[in-house]
Amino acid sequence: MKKFLIMLCLAAATVMSAAAQEKFPMITIPEDVTDPLLRAKYLSDHFWENVDFETASDDLISNGLSELIPILRIVDYDAMTASWAAAVKQAEESKTGVAHLLKVSRSVLNDPTKESYDEDMYRALLHAALVSKKITKSDKEPFQRDLVMLEVNNAGSAAIDFEITGADGAKSRLSDVESPITVLFLYEPGAVDSKLERFRLSQARITNYLMQAGGLKIVAMACTSDAALWEKNRSDIPSEWVSGYDAGDVIRNEGLYDLRVMPRLYLLDEKKVVLLKNTNTDGVEEYLYDVLRAAAQQQQAAAGQTAGGGSDASTDAAAAK
Repeated sequence: MKKFLIMLCLAAATVMSAAAQEKFPMITIPEDVTDPLLRAKYLSDHFWENVDFETASDDLISNGLSELIPILRIVDYDAMTASWAAAVKQAEESKTGVAHLLKVSRSVLNDPTKESYDEDMYRALLHAALVSKKITKSDKEPFQRDLVMLEVNNAGSAAIDFEITGADGAKSRLSDVESPITVLFLYEPGAVDSKLERFRLSQARITNYLMQAGGLKIVAMACTSDAALWEKNRSDIPSEWVSGYDAGDVIRNEGLYDLRVMPRLYLLDEKKVVLLKNTNTDGVEEYLYDVLRAAAQQQQAAAGQTAGGGSDASTDAAAAK
């Protein structure tokens, strides 16, 4: 199946290049490279070799990125990072090439409203480009800020703590919430998208089941310092959730979390280590179901699947559906 997908991506790259307003100068893959996986790897390694970044237009680079990204989403992580390193090396052949590549890539890879948005790819590009001697200190600055934001609240790292102001001005912190699993819901009170995601999250059977079982809490954090706006929309938030707002606008002003697009959902473990970053209700549900299924399989294996050997995790997984 993976080879079939790679073949489709390779074919799509050729078709898109031919159809683009400004034709991207695609490289030629050697005829003796016939395996789809190897062809994808060759393409990712040599993709930019026919591009002169000194004279290339923004459109040409953008067209190239639109063809390359699907390939890089199929090859392995090492191949993906190597591809961006190769892109930077090619861009270094011209005086302003690295800055040019970064500028266009930023609009393609770092815009959360676009399907091409990809934090892993953008991070890999930044790591390769920001050590280049072919980019000035002033040109680096906005991209260094981007990298700082990309490096926080990632899966496996501790979620940044913050203060929550609740009803009657009561103060608490994210770290005060005690629960095996925490769903952090960062939202804009009154906004349609936030209302829709809040509704979907409130209707998710697995989160409701785990909340009732004492295994999960939801923290709804309104990313505004406007107490009146939060109070006006507070009834939107289920009473079972931890609800509050950012009285000092600290999250936004200090860049603790990326709020360019809201709502944002994070899934955290008992120690507030990030399990999922910038996800949605579907992502939360899928992750939790996978955890329950894995636990059920482990219990069944331990019990040797003996007759009558019931499984608490199996029961949980079934009840949550």
